[in-house]
Amino acid sequence: MKKLLSVVGVGLLAVGVLAGCGETDVATGGSNNTEKASGKEQDKKASTKKDDASKTFNANVSKEMLGLKINIAEVKLSEDKIQVGLNLENTTQDKLSFFPDQGNAIIGDMQLSASLFGGSGNVSGDINGGVKMDGVIVYDVPEANTLDVKGVKEIKLDMGEIFNDKTMASKTVTVTIPVK
Repeated sequence: MKKLLSVVGVGLLAVGVLAGCGETDVATGGSNNTEKASGKEQDKKASTKKDDASKTFNANVSKEMLGLKINIAEVKLSEDKIQVGLNLENTTQDKLSFFPDQGNAIIGDMQLSASLFGGSGNVSGDINGGVKMDGVIVYDVPEANTLDVKGVKEIKLDMGEIFNDKTMASKTVTVTIPVK
C-alpha cells in the first residue's frame, strides 16, 4: 500500500511540475516560432506594449561569436520575471555547445537566474553545423524582490560560453539590451 501511495504521489508531483511549464507569449524572431503573428498583429507586437506590471518591446539585438549568430528578438519585463525571445544559427560546419538557459540576467544590482523549466523552444545544448534554433528563456526575480519595470533601463545577459568541439575554442557571451 505504501508503494502504491508513493507511486501516485510521485506521479502527481510530476504533473504539478509540468503544469508550471506554461506557454510564453514572447516572439523569438526565428523561422521555427510557432507563436508568430501575421499582418497587423505582427505590427502591433513589434511596437512597445505597456501596462502597470509589464512591458514588452522588440529588442533587435544581434551578436555573432565563433560562428554562432545570436538574435534577441523580443523581451517582456514583469515584476517577477523577464522573458527573452531569441533565435540562434550555427553558420559553421562544426558542432557548437551553448547553454544560455543556465545563465543570468543582471539589472542594476539584482541578478536573476535563468529558469530551466520556465521557457519554451530549444536554445540550449549541442548545435550542429548549419542548424537554426529558437525559443524563450525565462529569468526569475529572486524571492522577496520585485522588479521595477518602469525603472529598468538596461538588461545585461551573461549567457555562458560557446564551445567549438572541433577547434576547442570557447568564447564567453555577454549581451547588453537597452530597454526601449
